[in-house]
Amino acid sequence: MIPPLTPTFDAAVRDVRAQQPRFRSAAASRLADPPADRRAEAVEGLLSLSEDQVGAVREAAYESLGALGAGKALSRLLEAFDDEHMGARQAAVLAVGRVAPEAGVEAIAALLDDSRPEMRFSAIWTLSYLGAEHADRIAKALDDRDAEVRTLAMQCLGELGATASVDAIARALDDPSDSVRFAAAASLATLGDARGAATLRASLSQPDRAFVAAVGLGDLADQDSLPALTRLAKHRWRSPILRAAAARALVRLGDPAGAEVIRKIVRSWRIEARQYGVELVGELGLASLLPDLTRALRKSRKVEQPVYETALEQLAPKSAEATALLASLRQTDHLPQ
Repeated sequence: MIPPLTPTFDAAVRDVRAQQPRFRSAAASRLADPPADRRAEAVEGLLSLSEDQVGAVREAAYESLGALGAGKALSRLLEAFDDEHMGARQAAVLAVGRVAPEAGVEAIAALLDDSRPEMRFSAIWTLSYLGAEHADRIAKALDDRDAEVRTLAMQCLGELGATASVDAIARALDDPSDSVRFAAAASLATLGDARGAATLRASLSQPDRAFVAAVGLGDLADQDSLPALTRLAKHRWRSPILRAAAARALVRLGDPAGAEVIRKIVRSWRIEARQYGVELVGELGLASLLPDLTRALRKSRKVEQPVYETALEQLAPKSAEATALLASLRQTDHLPQ
């Protein structure tokens, strides 16, 4: 079935009471972005939809109430932790984190002991969104009985910079679950701990893990990974983004071959690869690639220019040419042809 087109705000208000669930669901999504003077009207419509008989509609309503930060909906969202629809109750947890980050945090944390794994998962995700001050609570889930919950806990602790948890994460390198072991290794690398480097090296040959593994090994500047990373960066049949991640690691290992691979990717016709290459030029401070970046910028679309601007900002402190190019870009919104 073809989904309905995104309705206007007036149509969304009307469709709160539409007969077909797909129109009510579309209305719930549209009401997340009301005109400034009609926010209250949007919240009322979403509160009505939050009691819809169809779970998918309630889910969309909870998501939009969260997006609006609708404090008026807090009690309804807390009740929804027991919604019969799994997606709806998970959306309610995330929404509480946005609607009432202080008043709702204890209710969210209590879900870490919930019997339903998806609710423990949602609680970890939401606590991570609320900030690093909740890392200790998230760390308690490292021993959760569900592998997906343990995996998420490790990923979140890495992203939060929770160095106090490195020993607990390292113990998971012997976890029965292969996915948990990999998550532990990747998170340790993010936290600057090399105990999972062997696991990451072994993952470079796995297509679904190679990118994360290459980034992690680059963060660690793991010398033992140099041969495998070199092969990956120069492999002509691997994806350019994966090759760029391996090249990033080579640069961090002091191998000039990495910059040469990134140079080629900056010239790529594939926009997603080219943008990642430009990001790496800035991140790694590769001022030697500024001519290639300039050439790519001249051929870029306007939508790509924020990526170039960020890279030039990173290069500017050490490059007068980058400083001048950045000023030109900001003045004209594009380089002259």
